[in-house]
Formats: sequence, structure tokens, C-alpha cells
Amino acid sequence: MIDAKKRANGPPAAAVTEPRIPVFAPYIGVDTIKHLTDAFDIGWLGMGATTKEFEDRIAAFLELRDRYVVVTNTGTSALHIALKAAGLQPGDEVITPSFNYVADHQAIVAAGGEPVLCDIEDDSLGIDCAKAENLVGERTKAIIPLHFAGWPCDQSGVYALAARHGLRVIEDAMHGFGTRIDGRRIGSYGDIACFSFDAVKIVTAIDGGCVVVNSQEEVQALQRMRLLGVDRDTVERYKNRRAWEYDVVSDGYRYHMTNILASVGVSQIKRVEEFIASRQSVCKRYNKAFQSLPGVKVPPTSFDDISPFIYSLRVKNGCRSEFMDHMSRRGIDCGIHFVPVHKHQRFERARRGDMTVTDQVVTEVTTLPLHSFMKPEFVDRVIEGVTTFFRG
Repeated sequence: MIDAKKRANGPPAAAVTEPRIPVFAPYIGVDTIKHLTDAFDIGWLGMGATTKEFEDRIAAFLELRDRYVVVTNTGTSALHIALKAAGLQPGDEVITPSFNYVADHQAIVAAGGEPVLCDIEDDSLGIDCAKAENLVGERTKAIIPLHFAGWPCDQSGVYALAARHGLRVIEDAMHGFGTRIDGRRIGSYGDIACFSFDAVKIVTAIDGGCVVVNSQEEVQALQRMRLLGVDRDTVERYKNRRAWEYDVVSDGYRYHMTNILASVGVSQIKRVEEFIASRQSVCKRYNKAFQSLPGVKVPPTSFDDISPFIYSLRVKNGCRSEFMDHMSRRGIDCGIHFVPVHKHQRFERARRGDMTVTDQVVTEVTTLPLHSFMKPEFVDRVIEGVTTFFRG
């Protein structure tokens, strides 16, 4: 690796005349526009038959057997009602990584619980199960692991820990829609899983999420919570109708997904295998190009079974800011996932364990552009930008 001072001072990048490459670029094709116009033509704009179709297509894609899907208006909403369905009570604790976006932690608080922040493993960047076990206490109710970037965490370790202590598991699979572990898609087995379909995810519904559970009783509870605690309306709305006689039987929220947003999700999930394959191809090119570079660590995966939401390169030796400036001068945006939650003012006093790995990783992780059907010339420019920085 060339000296940092030399790298900072020259040679200067040529003036960028090519289009800027964003970190995220959701794929919206004519098929999505057609689904939207068809949904508007039907005239039922709220939760309805297309919402149910989206749920059914999610279940089919995930290859569910005796498991059930409830879609919501956001991924955070999904986490909130998943925690409620799991029986979280005021004062209960939920162990979850600090290395994540704050949605999980706010959902825990909204459900009446207290997040307990845990460190991660250096390779998978998933929750460190040994450190998590040290955090289990009398009030611990559940554990929320994250499958970062679509790479699996130590899932078997999480479930073994949960079994030893009688904990519920709510998998944060927001990044991993389509990832397989031992041939099975995340969410097709286990306890509770939550997914996101927000504006930048592999499958977008503009915004949205879903919860996957094991029983009809939990489905019914989720359906009520999603729609203000109303007991009969979901079945009728799935037929593009309303139930005019109903009861309100539980706490509830306005977390339902409309036909309009569901129509976007339906159009996207029809092509999800194409989206995943195109992203895998880019990630494999990145890994091949970067794996021998000094001063970086590439994702520890072949991407064969991974549904990659982001590509995260770890930039060592304190060079991340300089690297991101280098890329920006070449018209290439990079991002950072994540600012750790224990560094946020709201959660700085949350109970937590040792954060040695998290504190190091968050100085290194750098998100490179990754899009479905990413333009080959964009991929070439990203590779050129990274390699010129580290090789000079």
C-alpha cells in the first residue's frame, strides 16, 4: 500500500464527466409502472386484495411450510408488532447488536422493552453469541440478531443460546431477503423473522415490511395489531371490501400496507431471482478484484447463497475518510453502515457488554455502490477507483 501522504497529495483525479454512481439505485421498470396503474384503475387504494397477493408471493418465494406472512407499512412496524406478538412486557430486556441501524432498538422501546447492546463477531459481523450469553439476565425475554448485508450471522448459535435460556428469537433479516443457510431461505424456519421492503432494499414496495411466524394465532394477533386492534376487517379488506360491523379487541396501530404499495412489491418480487443474481455477479467481481489488495478486508463469502443488499468493504489502517474522498472525486458515492447504537445519545446509557469488535469495525466498514442490473461501466469504475487508491 502506498504512503497515505503521497496518496492524499497526488496524482489528482481527472475531472469527472461521467454520471455520478450512487450507493443505492432502486430498479423500477415498466412492469412496476404497469402494476401501479392497474392498482389505481381498480380503485381500492387501501389494504386489499393486492396486499394479500404480496403476502402470498412472499410466502412462496421464502418456500414457507406451516409458516405465515403478515405485511406492514415499514420494517420498523414489523419489528414492533413482532416483539408484541412474542410477548414482550414492560421492562423486559432484548439482547441485540449495537452494530445495526437504530430501528430495532426504537422498536424494542416502543414495545415497552429495554435494548441490551451486544458486540459482534469480526468475520460475519453478526451477534457474538458468547458475549450475548454473558448479557442474559432475569429480565431477558428475547434476542434480535442481524444478518448484516445479507450474510448470515451465527444462526445456530443464536438458537442454541435461546433454547438454553427460554428466549424468543426475532431475526432481523431486513438485509437478507432470499439468503439461504444450508439450502433453506432465512425466514422459512425458526421462530420469528422480519424483512424490509423499503426504498433501497432488493425488493421495494417504496416502503414496507413483513413478519413471518409459526402459528395462525400469532398471525391473527399481528393482523389485529397492524390495523388498530380491529378483529374482522382484515378478511374483508383482502376482498377489497370493508367490514362495517366489528370489534376492537386489542391494542393496535396503523401499520397496514396499501394495495398501491403492495402492487409495487408484487411487481418486484416477480423479478427477485433476477435481482439477486445480478447483485451476486457484481459482488463476486468486487471480491475477486479486491481480495489481494493491501489494507482491505472483503466479505468472507462466495455470495453463492447470499442475497446481497449491500457490499461492505472494510478499509484498514485509519484510511476510510481518505478513501471515501478519493472515490467521491471520481464521482463514486460510498456509505457507512453503521454508526453504532451505543454512540447515540438516546441509547448511551443502555446496558451493554464489551464492544471491542464493534468499536473497531465501525471505523472500517465502507459501503460501495451495489444495484440490481448495475451498469457494467459503473462496476468497472468502482473497481478502478478502489484499486487505484490501494495500489497507487
